[in-house]
Amino acid sequence: LQACEHFYIVSEPIPGLQALPVLRVPDECAYYKEDAGKMMLGAFEPKSKPWGMNGIPESFEFDQLPEDFDHFEPILEAAVNRMPMLAEAGIHTFFNGPESFTPDNAYYLGQAREMDNVWVAAGFNSIGIQSAGGAGMALAQWMEDGAKPFDLGDVDIARAQPFQRNRRYLKERVTETLGLLYADHYPYRQKATARGVRRTPFH
Repeated sequence: LQACEHFYIVSEPIPGLQALPVLRVPDECAYYKEDAGKMMLGAFEPKSKPWGMNGIPESFEFDQLPEDFDHFEPILEAAVNRMPMLAEAGIHTFFNGPESFTPDNAYYLGQAREMDNVWVAAGFNSIGIQSAGGAGMALAQWMEDGAKPFDLGDVDIARAQPFQRNRRYLKERVTETLGLLYADHYPYRQKATARGVRRTPFH
């Protein structure tokens, strides 16, 4: 897992704003959500900012990272175009906090290979709420029965390889994978970053 900076803003209260459905605009890497009479705008920008490459401070817990308006500005410009009310409303909160990502954007579920009876459910990459019920049920059944209840190959922690602990590899890869959350997921898509880490004898 590697943490990346994750950004969102919350506007000042907007008169007359009522409950709205969540809007996701993949082409603009953005999502919008009404929040108690305010608009929330979040982003999964195409090139992310890895954080904590030298380790996470022991005292860091539910804390914020420094603002980076220059990094968020292209998202905000497109958002104002899509939702002009954001141009009039001030920014109440600019939040930047760490969120963990896996090298392939799928979470880790299953038994750790290095230890007996240690189970992992981590790296949910912003889809924890969506996946929680099914992931929890599958992991509980797996622990109880000693076998996967159904095909979990896409999320099985057994797919993680030792070379993926390399910090340079993780830093390069997660700059891409955060942005891929809102990209086209066509079949057999290959990652562009951190190539050539593991090579065959033919190479």
